[in-house]
Amino acid sequence: MSGCKHDDPIEEVDFGYDYLPLSMGSWIEYDVDSIVYDDFNASIDTFSFIQRDECVEIFKDLDGRTVYRFERFKRTSDTASMLFVRSYTRLIQGVRAEMQENNLVTVPLVFPPKQGEEWDANAFNARESQEYLIDYVDQMEIIGGESFDQSLRVIQLNDTDNFIIKRFAEERFARNVGLIYKRWFDIETQFGIDSGLLRIQTIRGFSAN
Repeated sequence: MSGCKHDDPIEEVDFGYDYLPLSMGSWIEYDVDSIVYDDFNASIDTFSFIQRDECVEIFKDLDGRTVYRFERFKRTSDTASMLFVRSYTRLIQGVRAEMQENNLVTVPLVFPPKQGEEWDANAFNARESQEYLIDYVDQMEIIGGESFDQSLRVIQLNDTDNFIIKRFAEERFARNVGLIYKRWFDIETQFGIDSGLLRIQTIRGFSAN
């Protein structure tokens, strides 16, 4: 009798590409608040607007990679007209995502995303190295009043130990949605008075198409 060979099923690797889904016509809208700390008169001013990022074109680059072009718009309220801000592109190349904005290529995310993973976001441009760190993966959280079952957090900059100048930047992504939250600040404190900028970007709606 000939023996029967039972092949073990091959376990598929979850690369986590759905943390940055790319498709034609997809869009995300955000509430954006910019808070300006003015040390000249010790005032705090808040400027708010709505931002919309929409995928409007798919094409192949010179290396044959699939590139997704986005257009960014903003408006001051739900009833105001959209104003074009800029275009940028995204692509996924194996173990990394690339974003090109203002002729600058950065690596916002790596795959598969793992807690504690570090990489140089400026590896493909001439700027000095900037280490990004994945703080957590597949964690449930509530952003903008919406619950996301699986999200990850990327710490882009964390220089907050200095008592005078504090700088911090983070982005959070959710599976099948993309970027859901972004926070950045650069604040200097002198004689108990702050100066600088705080910017918070929170998802308010999306269509993954």
